[in-house]
Amino acid sequence: MMKDNNVKKIMITVNGKPVGNGLLIDKVTYAPIQRTERFMGDTKSASAAVIG
Repeated sequence: MMKDNNVKKIMITVNGKPVGNGLLIDKVTYAPIQRTERFMGDTKSASAAVIG
C-alpha cells in the first residue's frame, strides 16, 4: 500500500476523547477529502460543509 504524503489525518477530541474516526485534509489546500476505503478502511462516506 502506498502512502499519500499530501494527506493529513486530524483527530477531533472533546474532553480528551476522540469524536468520530478523524478528518482527512489535503496538506496543500486544507480542503477536506472524502473518506474512502483507501485511507480509512471500512468507514461510511462523509461530506463536509464550508462555513463562512
